[in-house]
Amino acid sequence: MYDSGYPPQSEAFGQHYNNQMVLRLIRQIMGWESFDELMIDYLIGQTKDPGAEQILYDMRQDERNHYDTLAKIYTDISGQRSNVQTPSGSIPESYEAGLGEVLQRKGKMMKLYVHLYIHSPLQYQSILYPFLSEEQTHMQMINYLLIRKCCL
Repeated sequence: MYDSGYPPQSEAFGQHYNNQMVLRLIRQIMGWESFDELMIDYLIGQTKDPGAEQILYDMRQDERNHYDTLAKIYTDISGQRSNVQTPSGSIPESYEAGLGEVLQRKGKMMKLYVHLYIHSPLQYQSILYPFLSEEQTHMQMINYLLIRKCCL
């Protein structure tokens, strides 16, 4: 029906939103943000490179900010605190494997953030849009760390 799979702008971008879907997306994203915070914390402990450590510290702080902001949006929409379960995972085999796992997950999270942005009420879209940019930046920085580790 729609070429891109999304409704035309006149019908999307918060004009018609489903609270339950938005709340489900927020809980899902919050769980992955929490998991990524833990994984990044682990990776900080694995690197001996001060430059990589600083990049990872900055990413971890962004994860915390995303989580806190999403929790506030959830409470604002639902009137209740979010009940989020962090997905389980295992310790990666290596620093590089951990970076790879985070990179793959960030690609999936980008899709979730796009859906959240499209289906959220208008007043939250200006808050959510920068998260898309930050997740994209995280992906670029992880690629940089992987290339740097592999080739330098």
